[in-house]
This record gives sequence, structure tokens and C-alpha cells, in this order.
Amino acid sequence: MGLFLDPSGGMAGDMLLASLAALGTDLDELAGMLRAGGLDVSLALEPRQRQGLAGWGLAIDAPGAQPLRHLPDLLAVVEAMGLPPRARERTARALTRLAEAEARVHGTGIESVHFHEVGAVDTVVDVAGAFWALERLGVEEVVCAALPWFRGEVDCAHGRLPLPAPATAALLEGKPVRSTEVVGEIITPTGALLIDQAVDRFGHGPDGVLRATATAFGTREIPGAEAGLRAFLYDSAGTREGRPRAAR
Repeated sequence: MGLFLDPSGGMAGDMLLASLAALGTDLDELAGMLRAGGLDVSLALEPRQRQGLAGWGLAIDAPGAQPLRHLPDLLAVVEAMGLPPRARERTARALTRLAEAEARVHGTGIESVHFHEVGAVDTVVDVAGAFWALERLGVEEVVCAALPWFRGEVDCAHGRLPLPAPATAALLEGKPVRSTEVVGEIITPTGALLIDQAVDRFGHGPDGVLRATATAFGTREIPGAEAGLRAFLYDSAGTREGRPRAAR
């Protein structure tokens, strides 16, 4: 099974997980694993609409105050969740990669990087959820279209930063991008991380038999941006109506 992503309307971690949930994964099962890891969260797939198009969004409810968390704290959560081995390994590798990117752009050691309050919960949900859902759906390859470039500024815990945010730009190195006139953050650091860690190659579209589609929207509507992240689940070109793939 293959997954093609069209990020023309942007890419954030919650958008990818919402699209994978809409394609058939059970968010209640994921929430149970997160609670086993020590994160008291509830997850829901909710209908959203942008520019006359219907789609889905991810609602994350994490009640109560959240502590500042460093990389070892997040890795401990992931270890305790009970993820399948490959999803656990990919999640741990991705979170380490994010911490390395943040340390690089802010000129600190990886041990000094902290994930801000609720943002740490969202990061674990999005990253662990994405790798778990890809495995649940049986996705063997993720293909992605070229990424939209954007500009502007964003306010965060480090102050006001130019867009793309420095960590996002670092994670997008080596990826194909295309210019747009969008002013606003349409690719978040977590979205860039999942592009960096989950995408196997870049291309113009799926190659095979299309099985299901989903459109996901984030929480913010950015003027001038196209509508949402579109995800296409397909049987790769070697599979036709249940026939096995040719031997590799």
C-alpha cells in the first residue's frame, strides 16, 4: 500500500494524523496508548470546512497544566506507550531529529532543548500517531509532492522568528520546494519533521489503484493558502485486484 501526500495547502502534524484517521485508523486506540505512556489526552476527528471544501481536523484535549519536557522525557513516554516496535523506533528517531534541529538553529546542546508545555503533548501525539497509523494502514511507501514555500513571521517561546521557522527550514533541507505568495506558517516544525522522517520519495502523484482519499485542515485558516492537506491511499502499481506484487 502506498500513500501520496499533496501538501499544497500546508503540512502540520495534526493535519497528517487527521488524514490518516479519516483513512481508517482508530484514534481511541491511539489515545489509550498515549495514556499508557503517561499523557492524559483525548483525541477526536472532527469535520471542518475551508473554501467550500469538506474535510477533517484533529482535536486534542490535554487537561491540566503540562510540565516542560526535554527529549529524554518524550522518549520515556514513547517507550511506555506500547507502540509496535517499528513505529516506536521511528518515533524515537524522529523526536531525536527534531531536538537536534532545534539545538542546531538555536546554538545549544541537545540536552538543553525543551518542548514547550502543551506543545510537547501535541508533538508526541502527532509524531507517534503518524508512525502508528502508517503501520496500521499497511503503508509501505509515502510519496509527497513538492512543498509550498511561505514567508512572514511567527511569535513563539524564542520570540519573533522569520518564516519558515529556523527549525522548519533546517528540516526542509534537501526537499523540493516551490514558491508561493502565502504569508503565514503553512508548514510547521512538526510537519517538516514528518516530511523529513516519513516521506520515502517526492513525486507528482500516486502510481497504482486509488483506494481512499482524505482532506485534513489545521486549526488556522491562512489567507492565500490552498485548502488543506490531501492524502491518497493506493495499491502500488505492482498490485492489481488482489494479485500479489511481482517479486523484487
